Amino acid sequence: MIDIQKIIEKNLKRKSLISYMLLPASWIYSLITVIRRKYYIFFNLGYHSKIKIISVGNIISGGTGKTPFVIFLANYLRTQGYKIAISHRGYKGAFEKKTTLISDREGLFNFAYKAGDESYLIAKKLKGIPVICGKNRKLAIKILEKKFPDSDYIILDDSFQHLKVKHFLDIILFNELSFIGNGFVLPAGILREPLSSLKYADLVVYNGKSIPDLLKSLPVLKASYQVKDIYDTNKKKIKIKKLQQSAIALISGIGNPLSFENTVRNLGLNFDKHFTFPDHFNYDKNSLKKVMNYLTANDIKYLLTTEKDFDKLKKFNLPLCVIAIEFKISNIEILKEYL
Repeated sequence: MIDIQKIIEKNLKRKSLISYMLLPASWIYSLITVIRRKYYIFFNLGYHSKIKIISVGNIISGGTGKTPFVIFLANYLRTQGYKIAISHRGYKGAFEKKTTLISDREGLFNFAYKAGDESYLIAKKLKGIPVICGKNRKLAIKILEKKFPDSDYIILDDSFQHLKVKHFLDIILFNELSFIGNGFVLPAGILREPLSSLKYADLVVYNGKSIPDLLKSLPVLKASYQVKDIYDTNKKKIKIKKLQQSAIALISGIGNPLSFENTVRNLGLNFDKHFTFPDHFNYDKNSLKKVMNYLTANDIKYLLTTEKDFDKLKKFNLPLCVIAIEFKISNIEILKEYL
């Protein structure tokens, strides 16, 4: 299997011969993204919803923690007395091309598990908050407007570049591990558009120790992950001490596997191996054969995974242990001001 993560680390997150060779293509792509954004702004295009739209997105490709933040934001808004709904693309799910409501204020629908890993996780975590899937965000918003007209906010996940809908608030995320990569735009780097696009963001969420100079002129929410629970497939809680005394390995199919590794290490745990798969990977017996053989050969007692991966892995005979995390914001008063 080609190690995509190593290729990204070598050529997209650092400046290399390959990244410099790809620069001309990046310049063309950058120009297209700039012109497109200015076109939408100049002609005031985009659907104007009657409900305030909060966009949660980023300007880099890959994982920045959007899903945990969407869950945090929706829960926070609910505690403040607001009525919320969520629009998610449902990437690689059954409803990506067929806009479908997978939960309402009563709970999840029985087909919600088909919606894709992130959509399903959001709906499970946010019971009582309607979640709709589909890449046609305008249609998704219109459905939410009709079914839940008393909503105060609709949160759009991964939508900073989605200009066909007008945003009341644009929030973009960064993490310390990847940040802006080598500073180049796709395909030479990990940026989806030039850094000049930061001026269109209202708020930045930064998950890291110290805020980079690039972001200091912007209002920044200081973020971190906190482990909430560790449990097995039977929902039985596992103590960290027990894991520290056992041979463990990791498995994940997420945008930023290094972030998962750091979470595990911060718990004081050492692991033998991390089996990494592409983001949104659909596991099957063949892809897990190597994993199973390794677990048996090395007497691995626990295979730690993420909540996002758990629902796709639980049907296999694996010694799974899930690390459930919470998103934390230390300076939440800044968010209050913008709402």
